[in-house]
Amino acid sequence: MKFTPEKYRLPDIPNEPFIDPQEIEEMLASAIPTKEDVLNIIQKSLSKKRLNLFEVATLLNTSEPKLIDEIKQGAKTLKDKIYGNRIVLFAPLYIGNKCSNNCTYCGFRSSNKDAIRKTLSNNEIVKEIEALEDNGQKRLILVYGEHQQYDPHFARKG
Repeated sequence: MKFTPEKYRLPDIPNEPFIDPQEIEEMLASAIPTKEDVLNIIQKSLSKKRLNLFEVATLLNTSEPKLIDEIKQGAKTLKDKIYGNRIVLFAPLYIGNKCSNNCTYCGFRSSNKDAIRKTLSNNEIVKEIEALEDNGQKRLILVYGEHQQYDPHFARKG
């Protein structure tokens, strides 16, 4: 299934900022949750369809306790549907820390001039995967910044 992103003010251009805080604030200010809307959004999520930002804003603005319980139950049902009665952990494999973005919370941020930038070679990636597997890890999540050097096929390039 090919992901087609929603259209928002900032176009979805690789390596360009895509979050418009003003647009998010406007959505949060204008999303007025009704019982019918909230229940429809929950049903959409249970069918494993991606929610758009306005739908998320609607859920976030919900203040009626019974509807909040419905949201929580929907989240639990979806989690159980996908993962069952288990917790799934992923071991992070840090591939590279170059990044074009400047997220305040992230050590990869471009303004972090003290960071020593490193990108693993394919041989280093293989060695790290083997070490993680030898340590019993079965699920890995590749972690790297958003940078022109990295694309969705980066780790498959040889």
